[in-house]
Amino acid sequence: MAIPLMLITLGVAVARLSPAGMGQAIVLSLVKLVLCVGIAWVAGRWFALDKTAFGVLVLQVATPVAVTSYLLAEKYGADSQAVAGLVVASTLMSIGALPLLLALLL
Repeated sequence: MAIPLMLITLGVAVARLSPAGMGQAIVLSLVKLVLCVGIAWVAGRWFALDKTAFGVLVLQVATPVAVTSYLLAEKYGADSQAVAGLVVASTLMSIGALPLLLALLL
């Protein structure tokens, strides 16, 4: 029951998003994607992971920002609207990024 309630809560926040705030969310999502994939790539090579483990590591860090991030921001009084924008932007970005990474890794 918790996951559907989290998604409904996020949906309400997404409905309140303004286009002006999405610019920052897109930039931060892109930075997160590039940094996380770069660090995972270097770490995977550094530890000489086999092909499967390396692919799992890189794909795992390239996944979008989780809904739980929004709930934690809401609970602790952080900027939950910005986090909701990050969830949306990183999810949309992953539509293109994950297939590209899969093509590189396979």
